Amino acid sequence: MSVPDQDRIVVDRGGVVVVARGPVILVIDRGTGPLATLGFVLGLLALVSGGFGTVSLIVAVIGEGAVGVPVSVAAIFLIVGIVLAVGALLVSHAIRARRERPLESYRPTAVFDRAGRVYLDGSGTVLAPLDQVRFLRRAQIGSSSPKLVAVTPTGSWVLKRGNPFDGGIGNLDQVLTAAVHGR
Repeated sequence: MSVPDQDRIVVDRGGVVVVARGPVILVIDRGTGPLATLGFVLGLLALVSGGFGTVSLIVAVIGEGAVGVPVSVAAIFLIVGIVLAVGALLVSHAIRARRERPLESYRPTAVFDRAGRVYLDGSGTVLAPLDQVRFLRRAQIGSSSPKLVAVTPTGSWVLKRGNPFDGGIGNLDQVLTAAVHGR
């Protein structure tokens, strides 16, 4: 990952990076959450399918035990497990490639201009005065990980959806509060 000289990485957690660029704080989401989930699922299915295929094939070839799985079926499970493992490996490489891309190639999720005292979205639209922004962790429906939101009097904006397979959000709410408000 390349960072311009004036940039300072405040935190790099999972798929999100908080960067201080002079008086501006950028929140950049690399979008690795869905890939991390896919990699986990593919790896788990590879382990189950490949493991069952391997054990069944060994038992069928040795001829002991009462597994009752034909050699051809055991071989198919083993091959499927290998294909799924290759898929998990390719997903892992895709995640690594995203983490190695320069941060400038990503559009920021949020911009906090400490000099101008405003909170902007990634396209530059002013959303709220900076002194009215709070960072909170909120529960997500269907996930064990919380999401990170910026709360203002006019609404809430999701900065990062936590993902247990991508490192979660950790203490990003506290880090952003300290970086943006100096608390």
